[in-house]
Amino acid sequence: MLEPLHRYWKLIHHLVIKENARILDISPDKKQIWMEMEKQGRKAAVRIAKIEYDWMNQLEKDVEQAKDSFRRVKKMILGRNLQFYNIYVSSYPPVDLRTPLGEHLQQENRIHLYFLSRDPSGEIADSAETILRDVGAETKWNPLMDGTDEEHENEARHYRKEVQHKQQALEKQDRSLLMFSRPRAIYPILAAIFLIFLWLEQNGESTNIVTLIEYGAKYNPAILDGEWWRLVTSMFLHIGFFHLIMNSLALFYIGGAVERMYGMFRFIIIYFTAGLFGSLASFAFNEQVSAGASGAIFGCFGALLYFGIIHRKLFFRTMGLNVLVILGINLAFGFAVPAVDNGAHIGGLAGGFLASSLVHLPGHGAKITQFPAIVLIPVLASGLYWAGQINEDKTDASMINVQLAQEYIQRDNIEEARRILHKMLDSVDNPSAYFVLGNTYLEENQYRQAAGNYEKAVSLNPELAQAHYNLSIAYLNLEKWEKAKQAIEEAKALNIEEQDENVDVEQIESEIADRKG
Repeated sequence: MLEPLHRYWKLIHHLVIKENARILDISPDKKQIWMEMEKQGRKAAVRIAKIEYDWMNQLEKDVEQAKDSFRRVKKMILGRNLQFYNIYVSSYPPVDLRTPLGEHLQQENRIHLYFLSRDPSGEIADSAETILRDVGAETKWNPLMDGTDEEHENEARHYRKEVQHKQQALEKQDRSLLMFSRPRAIYPILAAIFLIFLWLEQNGESTNIVTLIEYGAKYNPAILDGEWWRLVTSMFLHIGFFHLIMNSLALFYIGGAVERMYGMFRFIIIYFTAGLFGSLASFAFNEQVSAGASGAIFGCFGALLYFGIIHRKLFFRTMGLNVLVILGINLAFGFAVPAVDNGAHIGGLAGGFLASSLVHLPGHGAKITQFPAIVLIPVLASGLYWAGQINEDKTDASMINVQLAQEYIQRDNIEEARRILHKMLDSVDNPSAYFVLGNTYLEENQYRQAAGNYEKAVSLNPELAQAHYNLSIAYLNLEKWEKAKQAIEEAKALNIEEQDENVDVEQIESEIADRKG
């Protein structure tokens, strides 16, 4: 008997062709179809299944499996108070079904069960008219006419072909949005990132702060001195192999997806605008030396979010939930880990979103969202640059400057180390900075200047054992025996020998005693 097959495809055809329902999934045997419907702002998931069950326990098992699948489908539709209409089409009801299915199986809230079949009793099966009314259909149902099996089969085949043609047209339209062009720009960008990393490693180390600054990392003092180009060059530098690989993988997949949607020219604008915004936000709010393509990568997330606003249904049917989850995890990680430059991430995200609204999606024509972006992009970029120049409450990077000075000392560039430390100490008193500055003078036997800086260091941090020890050396050479003795005693009390195996407390004490005597 082919009448149920005819009824099955006719119902699907009615919803897809006349009510514009969108097919979300079709089982391989085409006996189960999931659809999305939206009428008057109300969204619903509709499942239609062609079954032939003799007993209710078979049907009950299928109902439970359908509920599990509904939880997955909800993520593709993403609507409030989503209704689920589970419709079974069969030749006859199971022999032990005595009441309508919705009454026999107590329905959960927002889950509706229907059984569409020939019903000898006239009391068990639901009518197609009732089902269509409940799902919010607006067009009238034309009942099936009696006919032979061949006629029913031909009608079913006709409805199935029309549904397939419409679905193929919709899928082609979706592909044209998701796969507008092949990625081209992403490969030279990745190649440049890898080549620059190798160049960096050959001329120093990518994890060395001095090397990073010398080759263009974002370093606020240099930017304030006019080296604005660091806002761009820092996008191509990476700190260590792990940083390089993680960013490259993210750029390959996320950036590649964005370039497919927006095309090469638009992608380049989005990528560099986002990267620039990331660098500007880092300059405005973070003193740390920073580098990497993270701002531009988060800009690609911004481009995907803009796509989601323009094509919300397609976004959530395909990648939407995954994009939001990955983005949320990365932002949360940035807030939780102080070393991560989350300012650059958020700046890049905003820059990518604004750049996407500026260039818009291919083939969509001019949109009103483009005009605010024309104004907002330069205004916000200028605002971030201005904030970076005046913001004195940036995330503190005192230890970065101290570390940088120490690196220059190891390279025998004492003058550059002192310049960094003096500039830092003009705005903040830092015991470690005074200690390292004292070391630069001690190295050149300028004991008076060394002692002065060590004194400031221990006044700010009396627990700095190494400063007390070095101060004793400076006092010793200045022939201030009592002060030298007091300083070495302080160092001993702070367990200097346990902290630094290279010190020789006994020798210092012996020299003080010999010279004093």
